[in-house]
Amino acid sequence: MWVEKTKDNKYKFREQYKDPLTGNHKKVSVTFDKNTAHTRKEAQMVLERKIGDKLNSIVDGTIKSNVKLGDLNAEWLKDYALKVKPYTLYNATSRSRRIVKDIGKDVLVSKLTSKYLTNYLNDLIYKYNLKNGSVKHYKETLNVMFRYAVLHDYVKANPMRDVSVDYRKEEIADKIEEKYLEPEELKNVLEYLYSRDPVYGRFCEFLYLTGMRYGEAAALTWKDINKRTKPWGATVNGTIVRIPGKKAVKQDSPKTQSSIRTVDLPDRAVEILKEQHKLVSDGFIFRTAGSSYLPEPTINRWLRLAKERFNINKKVSCHIFRHTHISKLAELGVPIYIVQQRVGHANDQTTKNIYLHVTRTAKEKYSNKLNLL
Repeated sequence: MWVEKTKDNKYKFREQYKDPLTGNHKKVSVTFDKNTAHTRKEAQMVLERKIGDKLNSIVDGTIKSNVKLGDLNAEWLKDYALKVKPYTLYNATSRSRRIVKDIGKDVLVSKLTSKYLTNYLNDLIYKYNLKNGSVKHYKETLNVMFRYAVLHDYVKANPMRDVSVDYRKEEIADKIEEKYLEPEELKNVLEYLYSRDPVYGRFCEFLYLTGMRYGEAAALTWKDINKRTKPWGATVNGTIVRIPGKKAVKQDSPKTQSSIRTVDLPDRAVEILKEQHKLVSDGFIFRTAGSSYLPEPTINRWLRLAKERFNINKKVSCHIFRHTHISKLAELGVPIYIVQQRVGHANDQTTKNIYLHVTRTAKEKYSNKLNLL
């Protein structure tokens, strides 16, 4: 499925299918006022129903039970490449390659049941020790692949609809206070990064001051900075992507629709931009004079070294600066709806959990002072 914006600012969702009578590809569409996660799911269901109705009026729906998983994967990826961005395709290709290798390229698609696929995804967690988040991506890849299989009569129904993964509980129950840095930890980590390379130090401090994701800040160019307003604003309208063997580029759309926003910059963030402009005045803002961008693996490697040096018992990566920003705004009493708008989270539970934890802790801290009245 792909989406096109119409002239009247609505969104037309499209899907294609092969007409069994002619062998030609045809399209169906449905229009919605918004392009959100909810409308995308609804559009997908409507389009699948439309295609099903058209196919049922032409053929008897006989299932092609001899299609192998390897063949389905190759055919689906060729179709998927027409609908998604290169980096999305790269990730899907990587995951589907493992799926085909693990399950077997010669396995018949029609024989893969919900029970089998549930056991496979659970094995990825408990046998191969993949993270919950990674397995959720594998589950979505399988879901999209089997939706394609349904549309082409390779299976009667999508077995992924009844898959229920037993996600690892300890990941769900991570302590909230481990998701952000305390002031002294933040100070130590930033000083360490500045000592390694001032550019990397400025970049991570900028992440903390703005709450941006790594990809959003790394993709900023000078034309994204509005110096005419006070305070200055940084427009987030894309994310940086780099497919191995290729040059890093800015992908036009960021993580979600709510991610497109303008972030007001505090004075220190403006100072950082001015310092960076003395070094580079074109391309991506955050890069060294001899590079085209700042690679995330390098930053995270240095952050792990800082974690060890200062005995920080938390997962320290680029993303922790975003959570630290949220915790600081909560401590300052900024309303949660403004925090969500600033960091581009339409409805994120982690943001809410950090906000509520910090505000509750602050309330308990200051309630003790009532006895001083």
